[in-house]
Amino acid sequence: MNYFYFFAFLGLSVLILIKPITQSIVNKFLELKDVRPLGYITIFIGLLCLLTATNQNDWHQTMWMLVTFIIGVLLVMRGLALLLFADHIKSLVTKIFNNYFRWMIPISMMLVFLAFLIISRDYLGPEKNIEVCQSDEVIDVFCGFKNPEDIVVLPDNEWLLISEFGGIDPFGKDNSSFLKLFNLKTKRILDINLTFGINEWGQDSCQRDKNDSFNTHGIGIVERDDGRYQLGVINHKPRETVEMFELIKKDEEWGIEWKGCIEADPTIYLNDIAFFKDGTFYTTYMFDRGLTWNRWLLDVLFKPETGHVKYWDGKSFSILEKSFGSQPNGISLDEDARTLYVAYNTGDSVKSYDIDKKEIKNTFFVQSPDNIVIKNDSLWVTELNHQPGDSSTCIESIACSLPFTIIELDKNKLEPVKEYKVKESAFGLPTVAVPHNDYIYIGSFHADRIAYLPIK
Repeated sequence: MNYFYFFAFLGLSVLILIKPITQSIVNKFLELKDVRPLGYITIFIGLLCLLTATNQNDWHQTMWMLVTFIIGVLLVMRGLALLLFADHIKSLVTKIFNNYFRWMIPISMMLVFLAFLIISRDYLGPEKNIEVCQSDEVIDVFCGFKNPEDIVVLPDNEWLLISEFGGIDPFGKDNSSFLKLFNLKTKRILDINLTFGINEWGQDSCQRDKNDSFNTHGIGIVERDDGRYQLGVINHKPRETVEMFELIKKDEEWGIEWKGCIEADPTIYLNDIAFFKDGTFYTTYMFDRGLTWNRWLLDVLFKPETGHVKYWDGKSFSILEKSFGSQPNGISLDEDARTLYVAYNTGDSVKSYDIDKKEIKNTFFVQSPDNIVIKNDSLWVTELNHQPGDSSTCIESIACSLPFTIIELDKNKLEPVKEYKVKESAFGLPTVAVPHNDYIYIGSFHADRIAYLPIK
């Protein structure tokens, strides 16, 4: 609705400056002998706006609902004025048109201001100070992480593997980061043990110095046809690569052995990875390097195509047809169903893709989705319930309490199964929701903690 009001107000700001069009509308109004039907219709529409705006608790904390309420009040007042003071209103309209641009230019400027205000803000409620990492009455947290952006459950179902995100332009510095282990029983956080093996699953030309730092992002695991577990990690440091590791369990703990890497175009950023069992994979190309904050805000508004899905066949990358969109982020593959799922972050959508027919099957609106997790017959995605302007206070904070929603979708129809709405909690800015046993484990691109909620 924020985008609807944005374009509606912008369109109206232009329309009212085109005098012949507005003159034609006004002439028809002035020719009406009985304006009472128009008054009743205006009141009815105003009451619908009021009912729509106030149909849930805390409606006044959401920008579009507050705007809808104000419009409803103004429409009801306008309808009553038409019923009670029709002649005076016609006289006033005539006087305004005698000094048309003196009135319309300030009103047009006000509408432009309102359009950008609405698109920059959404959440108007209180924000909780969560600098101290501790659970609260809304959500439980585990502390000791740094931007736990992606999470996967390891094959023994006892450990989570967590990718800590070092940052990319324009959202932060390119800091070093790597992987952490989290034991679900003991609640221990461990640095994963890394060893270097032969370059078996990467390009012959792609090598890594053992002293080089990583900046990890999206991760994916597949059990290969030979029974080994392959881990793919999107990495931004010291160059853009997809790093390959073998997951190996020893003495009840998991370690990884480097098995090669694949070099990506150095002018772009990748985000996530989804494997076939033979080790080939899809990855999302988000946007070009050098993206500025202002350009990203324009992408949020107008949703241009900034990237697409790439397929690695073991030798080279190719572009997946019809996968272009506004900031492709999370990606998951159901190999048996021959279906790929892609989250378009600034495109506000999750799409299912038939990889045999090379066409989009279904699309579902989600505000700023990130990673996608497949569990049984469902997809699990996160939704940010705010606009970019709301998060300005979060930039320098350790963690942010802005509201969000965890959404379970039917993976075949892309229809909601269940939603978990969270606000004023000890957690925010979610990126991934992983259902496991009786809980949903949630990561964030800007936090020192992960969170968990009971599955209802």
